Amino acid sequence: MNRYTINLILFIASISTGFGQASLDEYVEFALQNNPGLKASHTEFEVAMQKVPQMGTLEDPNLRVSAFGQMVETRTGAQMLNLSLEQMFPWFGTLKEQRNAAALNAEAVFESYKSDQNELILSVKEAYFPLYEIDEAIRLNEENLKILESFKTIAISKFQNGAGKLSDALRVDLMTNDINTDIGILKEKRKTQVIAFNKLLNRNESEDVIVTPYTGIEAPAISRDSLSNNPQLEVLRKKVLAAQAQERLAEKQSMPKLGVGVQYIVTQKRPELTFSDNGQDAYMAMFSMSLPIYRKKYKASIRESQFMQTSFTEMQTEVENNLIAQYEMASFELSRVKQQVDLYSKQVAQTKQIITLLLTAYGNDKADFEEILTMQQTLLKYELLEITAKKEYAVAIAKLEYLTAN
Repeated sequence: MNRYTINLILFIASISTGFGQASLDEYVEFALQNNPGLKASHTEFEVAMQKVPQMGTLEDPNLRVSAFGQMVETRTGAQMLNLSLEQMFPWFGTLKEQRNAAALNAEAVFESYKSDQNELILSVKEAYFPLYEIDEAIRLNEENLKILESFKTIAISKFQNGAGKLSDALRVDLMTNDINTDIGILKEKRKTQVIAFNKLLNRNESEDVIVTPYTGIEAPAISRDSLSNNPQLEVLRKKVLAAQAQERLAEKQSMPKLGVGVQYIVTQKRPELTFSDNGQDAYMAMFSMSLPIYRKKYKASIRESQFMQTSFTEMQTEVENNLIAQYEMASFELSRVKQQVDLYSKQVAQTKQIITLLLTAYGNDKADFEEILTMQQTLLKYELLEITAKKEYAVAIAKLEYLTAN
C-alpha cells in the first residue's frame, strides 16, 4: 500500500508540474480548431486538392449527329443520318505531368497552411504571455500595498511613542495612491488584451482567460539546421518542383493530340430493288491528329515555366536568409533576457535583505523611514522588471520554436 501511495503522489506531482504549460496548450489547440483565418487557409488546400483529379482525366469525347437536308442516294440506299463519336488523347505522359503539377501545387498550398498554423501558434503565445505579465504586475502591486500598510502601522506607532514623524505615514499614503492608480490601469489594460486574445481564438470576447503562474521555461536545444524544415521554405521547394513539372507539361502539350473514333451512317432501303445489302448501314473507324504548327505559344509557355523556377529559387534563398537573420536575433534575445532574469532575481533577493536590515535599524532609530520607502520602491521595480524579462524570455523561446517548426 505504501508503494501505491508513493506512486499516486508522484503522479499528482507530475500533473502539477506540467499544468502551467497545459493551459497554454489548450488555448493553442482551441485556436487551431476555431480560428477563421486558419480555416480559410485549410479550405484553400482542399480547393487545390480538387484540381488533381481534374488534371488527370481525358477530355470529354465528341459526339456529332448530322441529318441530311437532302438525302444522298447511294447504291445501297439513301443516307439519312450520320453519327460520329471521337475521343482525343493527349501526347504520351501529358496526363501524368498534369496530375504531377497539380499535386505539387496542392502540396505547396498545404505547406502554406502549415506555415499559417505555426504563425497562429506564435500569435497565441505572444498574446498569452503579456497577460501573465499583467497578472503578475497586479499581484506584486497588491502585495506591495499590504507591505506599505504594515510600514504605515510601524510609522504611526513610532509617532505615537514620540520617536517618529507623522510625515512618514503620509509618505506611505502618497505611494499607496500611486500604486492603486497603477493597479487600475493594469486591470483596464488586461480587459483590452483579453478581448484581443479571445478574438484570436474566435470565441466570445467576454470569456475569461486563466493564466497559470510562471514555473520557469527551459530553452529547448534548437539548432540552426532546423530552419531547413520551415514550411515557408517547403512552399517554395514545392513550387519549384511544380514549375519543373509545368515545363515538362508544356513540352508535351506542344506535341500532336491523337484522336480515334467511329462513324455510323443510317441508310434507307431502296423499295424498288431487292439485293443482299439493300439499306445496309455503313460504319467506319476514324483517326485524327491535331497539328500544333503555331509554336510561339508553346515556346512562351516553356519559358514561362523556366522563369517561374528561377523566381521561386531566388525567393527560396531570400526566405532562407531572412529565417537565419530572425533566428540569430531570437537567439540573441533569448540570451539577453536570460541574463536579465538572473540579474533581476539576484537584485530582488538582495533588496529584500537590505529592507529587512533597514527595518531593524529603523526600529532602533538608526535608519531613516524615507530610505525604507525608497528601497521598497526599488524592490517593486526589480520585481516588475523580472516579470517582464520572464515574459520576454518565454516569447523568445516561442519565436525560436516558430522558426524551426516543420
